[in-house]
Amino acid sequence: MKKRVLASFFLSLSLMLSACSGGGSAPAGDSKPRSEGASQTEGKSELIVAVDQEPVGYDPHKVPAASSARVYSLVYDSLTKLDANLDLVPGLAESWETAPDGKSITFHLRKGVKFHNGQEMTAEDVKYTFERILNPDTGSIAKSYFASVDTIEVPDPATVVFKLKTPDAAFLTNASASSASIVPKGSTDLTKEANGTGPFILEKSEPGQYVLLKKNPDYFNKELPKVDAIKFQIMKDEAERMAAIRAGKIDISAVSADSAKLLEGKPGIQIKSYQSLEYSYLGINVKKKPFDDPRVRQAISYAVDRNQIVQTVWKGEASVTGPIAPALTSWALDPSSYPSYTPNVEKAKRLLAEAGYPNGFDTVIETASTYPDMVESAQIIQQHLKAIGINAKINQLEWGNYIDTWKSKDMNMMVGRNTSGVDSDRSMRYFFSTTGSANVWNYSNPKYDELVQKALETVDVQERKKLYDEAQKLLVEDAPNLFLASPKNFYAVRDNVDFSPTAAGESTALVRASVKK
Repeated sequence: MKKRVLASFFLSLSLMLSACSGGGSAPAGDSKPRSEGASQTEGKSELIVAVDQEPVGYDPHKVPAASSARVYSLVYDSLTKLDANLDLVPGLAESWETAPDGKSITFHLRKGVKFHNGQEMTAEDVKYTFERILNPDTGSIAKSYFASVDTIEVPDPATVVFKLKTPDAAFLTNASASSASIVPKGSTDLTKEANGTGPFILEKSEPGQYVLLKKNPDYFNKELPKVDAIKFQIMKDEAERMAAIRAGKIDISAVSADSAKLLEGKPGIQIKSYQSLEYSYLGINVKKKPFDDPRVRQAISYAVDRNQIVQTVWKGEASVTGPIAPALTSWALDPSSYPSYTPNVEKAKRLLAEAGYPNGFDTVIETASTYPDMVESAQIIQQHLKAIGINAKINQLEWGNYIDTWKSKDMNMMVGRNTSGVDSDRSMRYFFSTTGSANVWNYSNPKYDELVQKALETVDVQERKKLYDEAQKLLVEDAPNLFLASPKNFYAVRDNVDFSPTAAGESTALVRASVKK
């Protein structure tokens, strides 16, 4: 069974794959480039992907970091999945049907699928997985995705029935998320180990150096993956990654727009790009004074020049964005429709004065030290805020500390990036409803909650769009986040690698990547 997703994308901050095949790939630190058509073992192919961060755990239900998701999305599978064309297609469920009233979904599972430890995957594993996600003690990042679930029934080993409290227009799409990966019944600590049904098996993880995945020989789709191994080589510095791709020591690396221009036309390298559904943001903790006053948050919005961020940070290779990234053209509102997107320093100062801060105040902006775009965005925002009397100190955090701070719900302000998602439910309810799993900003507005919940339960596309239009306007006005820019993603790829990055995400591209003969 196959259904068209009414938008485009999910997943990302991603680096993807690549490779050289044949016999004798050199380690990333080796001064010699890998020879064309060579790999570590005769007849075997390995992709070496340079990544800027190492994983901070492998539990797909608990760990939101993109550095971890790029690994566990290849080790695990979900019930449904998105193909390269952003169509919703079968995953571990080979078919499904929804009851006429929309309050029951029955999944028919593939038979004979095995976890990497040899155990057969059954409906009991699916039931356990979703009960684990929904258990508050788990602390799952996917919990709010499936808030509509009432009960889960297992009529037989190959059938799972989800009984829903209300119709759920986003359920099938949310079920494709890597954070809804199916794990074996009884799994407890998945932080350091991974036991999925996915196309790759976690072979070895060397902290600070690399993560090695090997092909799953028992994968249910015998045509995939097309390479025997993938090695994520940790290289935090972009200059180091650029040198490595030019020397042929790695096969692919995500690069900035500036680096893409420098590498364009260089021998042995091709540059590939696509418009992402990622967006950068300035998050604001609405429980912390003075940010508990919406006038303060609105003042910050009027102070920030988003177009300057597009031009300076992203070199014009991005678009100003609202809560739903502009690539989701059917759902995103035109950012020019938001009054606070037009910089107005005097109005910002008046709003601060009305809120009781005529002389501004001191605060802190947290960001990730190893993401240059985040640091540069924070620096620009720092200057914009200084113009209205807000003195913001920038605190650059190591990646693991940054993730912990994000999850703590105890920051003041934070610069980061999110993925908008293939369904507006992710952009709106998941991140900003009172009970949203990723609502780390403590934002709560009953009117907003009502709008996004009603949209979730609405099947009619036009009616659903009206609800999300209203919700987007309300969210921008309340400003628990300032939505900044949605960038293009660029990749440098060795020209012997057949790899097509799209908004569908890295795992979709990686399992189909191959080495040109």
